[in-house]
Amino acid sequence: MKKLFVAVLFLAAACGLTHFAQGQTLKFGHINSMELMQAMPETDSAQAQLQAYAAELENTIKLMQTELENKQMEYRNGQSQWSDLIRATKERELQDMYARTQEFMNQADEDYKAKSQALLAPITEKAKQAIDEVAKEGKYNYIFDTSSGVVLYGAEGDNIMELVKKKMGL
Repeated sequence: MKKLFVAVLFLAAACGLTHFAQGQTLKFGHINSMELMQAMPETDSAQAQLQAYAAELENTIKLMQTELENKQMEYRNGQSQWSDLIRATKERELQDMYARTQEFMNQADEDYKAKSQALLAPITEKAKQAIDEVAKEGKYNYIFDTSSGVVLYGAEGDNIMELVKKKMGL
């Protein structure tokens, strides 16, 4: 992170010297991209879809865990009465169920992340396009995102949130 900060600072200084030497001034702006994303109506729809999908996955996991717990209880209650063969078979069955449950949980996590990415990517791209357009129209050299903490100096820059929202019709 420190190397990135130094690199960005060096780049800004180099660009500043180049523009200063050419008689140009740099124009900086900043925006809170998280605030912008929350203002977009598409985000609410995507969040609702993600919540519904997460609930579906959680319900399936709960059912699998309940089934596993029931099988474990059945095993504990009957193990003293079973032969070694039946006991070993039941133990393998429990191990398989546990492995399937763990595998499902891992896959569910990956699927949720993929679905989140798929739903949020077009929203992020739309916001980026609007920011790019406002930056070009306003002749900004740099726009910093205050939500990610990548701001070298924000007081002198212009907050372009309202311009971007206006561009997007928000």
